[in-house]
Amino acid sequence: MHARFEALPARRRSQEAYDTAEALRGRPGEWAHVDSHPNLNRATNQGHRIRTGKHTAFRPAGAYEAQTRSTGDGTADVYARYVGSN
Repeated sequence: MHARFEALPARRRSQEAYDTAEALRGRPGEWAHVDSHPNLNRATNQGHRIRTGKHTAFRPAGAYEAQTRSTGDGTADVYARYVGSN
């Protein structure tokens, strides 16, 4: 065991997801841009994980809605909103 003093590393992306989910809960029913991806397939996958609660930050399943939009340059954006638990 040792003590090594150093700056904390940047937040992990999973923490960003929890922060995003919390922000959406704070403004229920409002759509927000939550992420951008290099292609529609990745964006669609993330949207599915948000809607189904497969990403633990967005549980319970069905509490969030997600939509994807192509941007025209080959990239895609993900939008989500909190709608409450079923």
